[in-house]
Amino acid sequence: MLDLVAFGEVLWDVIDGEAHIGGAPFNLAAHAVRCGLRAAAVSCVGDDELGRAALAEMERLGVDRRWMAVDCCHPTGTVTVTLESGQPTYTIHEGVAWDFIQPSEEALQSLAAKRPRAFCFGTLAQRNAVSRHTLGRWLDAFRGAEVFYDVNLRQDFWSGPVVEAGLARATLVKVNDEEARVLGGLLFNGACAPEAFARAVLERHPVRAAIVTLGGEGCLVCERGKKAVRCPGVKVEVRDAVGAGDAFSAAFLAAWLKGATAGEAAEAGNRRGAWVASRRGAVPEEEGTSGN
Repeated sequence: MLDLVAFGEVLWDVIDGEAHIGGAPFNLAAHAVRCGLRAAAVSCVGDDELGRAALAEMERLGVDRRWMAVDCCHPTGTVTVTLESGQPTYTIHEGVAWDFIQPSEEALQSLAAKRPRAFCFGTLAQRNAVSRHTLGRWLDAFRGAEVFYDVNLRQDFWSGPVVEAGLARATLVKVNDEEARVLGGLLFNGACAPEAFARAVLERHPVRAAIVTLGGEGCLVCERGKKAVRCPGVKVEVRDAVGAGDAFSAAFLAAWLKGATAGEAAEAGNRRGAWVASRRGAVPEEEGTSGN
């Protein structure tokens, strides 16, 4: 069995000319392994040096790569990351392998047979119709699993209907405070404040819990049928916030799947997210620190 499957982009973040393995689904899967889960990634890389390096990194980090595809027609994805006071902005290059994720039906059935407990996806990998269609098929195959939607709005690679479709399929939803402001105004009649946004998600969609991360201030969690909980952040000197949200997601899910409440899981997420933000790269070396 598998605990977690992450669907979407596997790519290289180029920060100050230095390449770091990344992509939110990859980051989530890698941190999930470090949090004690058995995790796999479903994506596509190019038949090139960066693609081979990505597969090697997955092997090194313990992420199951059996459902990765290799595309001979499109290059491995890259993102140019610019940091200002540790906060990233992204230039996400198009026409890359993860835009064309289309594993075979046999691959889908073999992964479904592993009965993963959680299926994770975001918005960016849906920018191309090929990967978006594949995601829909795979969501259908994993009915009954926990479905974690980390919205992750990037540049203009999203739309209201795509986000709403994701919310309708999710059991757990995570956004950051800026995404709550944008989507609250667009989808929920101005419900932009963190708690108002989270409540609107719970009211309109079959979601068990909605999380709004607040950067260094921690996060707010609304679990269905319970009071909203605000979990304070862990104070660190931010060196590089790339991947901190993905680390939060992994630690949250690791705790949640072990029976923690949403608030308890969010506290675990805050700790790991802060630890990553204090290091360079989305999946920094542990250096003897668990980060959980």
